[in-house]
Amino acid sequence: MTIDGLSPARVLQPGSIEELSEVMTSAGSVVAVGAGTQQHFGNPLQRFDSAINLTKLNRITEYVPADLTIHVEAGVTLQTLAKTLADNNQFVPLDPWNGPAATIGGIAAANAQGPFRAAGTIRDWIIGMKVVEASGRISKTGGRVVKNVTGYDLAKLYTGSIGSLAIIAEVSLKVRAKYGKTATAVAQFENEEKVHQALSAIRTGPLQPVACEWAGPEHELWLRFGDQPKAVDWQLRNLPAGDWKVFENADEANAWESLRVRYGTLGPIVLKVVGLPSAMPEVIKDCRPSSWIAHALNGVVFVSVSSAADVTRTRKNHRAVIERAPLGLRRQVATFGLNDAEYELMRRMKTAFDPEGRLSPGRHVDGERGAERAVKE
Repeated sequence: MTIDGLSPARVLQPGSIEELSEVMTSAGSVVAVGAGTQQHFGNPLQRFDSAINLTKLNRITEYVPADLTIHVEAGVTLQTLAKTLADNNQFVPLDPWNGPAATIGGIAAANAQGPFRAAGTIRDWIIGMKVVEASGRISKTGGRVVKNVTGYDLAKLYTGSIGSLAIIAEVSLKVRAKYGKTATAVAQFENEEKVHQALSAIRTGPLQPVACEWAGPEHELWLRFGDQPKAVDWQLRNLPAGDWKVFENADEANAWESLRVRYGTLGPIVLKVVGLPSAMPEVIKDCRPSSWIAHALNGVVFVSVSSAADVTRTRKNHRAVIERAPLGLRRQVATFGLNDAEYELMRRMKTAFDPEGRLSPGRHVDGERGAERAVKE
């Protein structure tokens, strides 16, 4: 196993959360791994003595369909979760770009997202967690029911921390009933002004897509609707002007898979840029990407750029995180581009949760300014 050019002295594969707790006391510096779909994300690792493979933590510990909650260990894959919930006509609206083989722990650790971003990220669906701290202590945050307001919501802190504060061992999720019907409409527009007009009509009108993606440079607009059949059919009849093609059932699934594959071709550097939803055309113009996919109603766009200078230029006007890039670029440019206040706050949290710096050393804030960087906001 090699991550960022480094190989661990040993690979540990605990079979339970208790075993994970035990091995943490003597594992040295560690990196938790699952399906390996997010190893490219974050600042480059500085060292790791042990890789902790969590794929044996693959149990669904509790599922109460009537309570609309499910509790899964970190190694459960999204595909397994979806199949379990489908047996009761339920689902969690998660479709990260890295696909159904991704583990729930990995999705939470990276806060990975996909076209269902309109329904929120995994952070919005987590109600509780069980984590193993650097000391080996097992701790819980949140609860196991939807109506839970006790204590600090540390699950939101652990989500997106890429294993730098604690190792996520179990995740409690709220679920929802499956849509009575879904359908996807795709249209290609002449230019970005035409796309902007269509998006403005959607934002100010009665349509309520559960996914809205703007893919370029082809200027395709992808709208997915999920609701009762009559509501979906009404929305399809009231689309903005355009040459729309509608996909349903297996054709719809295949269409979205093709967009996921297209996301995989973005690069060589992929930035996640955040702006106002109404300003998406201006954001894309500023980034000057060769290609892009935007969560157009949420103000998040993934853009292809080619150099460190492009990252620097983009960050002058927009919040931009390096989603994917060659190792050499990630060694040169900070992944998160934190300003001084953000850096200091996150550094203090890292010190409080992991005082010895043993968890994913260098991947998050502790690697943000560890070397000479091209970017400083």
